[in-house]
Amino acid sequence: MDGDLPRRSNSLAHIVIVRLAAVTAIAAAALVGACSQQSDQQSAQQQQQQAAADEQARKEADEKAWAEAEHTGTAAAYNTYLQNFSAGAHVSEALQRVAALNDQARKQADDKAWDDATRAGTVAAYNGYLQSYPSGAHVAEARNALAQQTRKDADEKAWADAVRAGTTAAFNNYISSFASGAHVAEARQRVAAIEEQARKEADEKAWADAVSAGTSAAFNTYLSNFASGAHVAEARQRLATLDEQARKEADEKAWADALKTGTTTAYSAYLQNFSSGAHAADARRRLAALEATSSRDVPVVDIQVTCEAAAGVMVSLLGGSTTDQDVKGCLDSEQKARDQIVRDEATYSSLDKSRCIRTTIYLPSYVEWLTCLEMERDVRKMNIGQRPASGVTTLPKVRPALNW
Repeated sequence: MDGDLPRRSNSLAHIVIVRLAAVTAIAAAALVGACSQQSDQQSAQQQQQQAAADEQARKEADEKAWAEAEHTGTAAAYNTYLQNFSAGAHVSEALQRVAALNDQARKQADDKAWDDATRAGTVAAYNGYLQSYPSGAHVAEARNALAQQTRKDADEKAWADAVRAGTTAAFNNYISSFASGAHVAEARQRVAAIEEQARKEADEKAWADAVSAGTSAAFNTYLSNFASGAHVAEARQRLATLDEQARKEADEKAWADALKTGTTTAYSAYLQNFSSGAHAADARRRLAALEATSSRDVPVVDIQVTCEAAAGVMVSLLGGSTTDQDVKGCLDSEQKARDQIVRDEATYSSLDKSRCIRTTIYLPSYVEWLTCLEMERDVRKMNIGQRPASGVTTLPKVRPALNW
């Protein structure tokens, strides 16, 4: 047992040591745990402080970036802000600013494109604007301007074609196609000028033709076709000259014919046609001389007796009573017949006068004589070239009263 005492002491000591070591370990662990807990708390505080500092720095950077974007005021600046601060305090505002700036840029580009198209003023320019900005602010204006420019270009082309052709038909076609065109007034002026030139040329040609012909008919034709022509006065003068010349020539020819025939009929015909002719006085003198001679050559009969007897026959045939009017009518017919015989006495042959003018018959009548003379003369004209019949031709007796 005594031997076991040391072993027990050692065991106890060992236990004590172990326990002491355990206590020490526990104490140390407790100390370490306490120290570790204190370090964790400090680390958390530091992290919170760092996070707050980082958040503050982020906010400050955000505000600084926003201030710079605002200062620059461009879409690129705002887009840079959005790229760097996608969750920044000013993202919504930045997006609005970018949209507004883009809209403004689009409007400015639209207006500039429209100004450029308007300045160019061509179909291609307006079409280019419409293609680039189909929903632009000036689309309606562009379409209207395009339509107007298209018509204007067509107008100008049609006018250039008409001017190049230079004809009335070309200008009239332009007027018909572009009744409100830019050159309508000028087109009408050109048509009028061409027609006036054509009228003048036709006038001059017609006048040249009339002068070349030199006849009354030619000058009358000119006056008929160009009543307001440039040569109307001259045409009338020439026509008057020709008419006067023709009248003189006709006067001289008629007088020559009258002189050649030398009868009362010829001189009477001359005076009837040329009462104011150059030889009218001479014709009257010669006619008076011939009528005086012829009057002496034509026997005088008492037509009063003849007419009274004829009136009596009419009363016996038709009844009633004779009147002075019947006798007067008979006397007038007889006198006219004598005057006719005197005027045409030179046209009757001696044979005809010997056959027809007989004073010894019962109730001689100038009317009977004139009828006989004219019949003999007319028969002779029809039998020209035939051998004349011999002997005296006996005509049926015609009562004077029936020849009134």
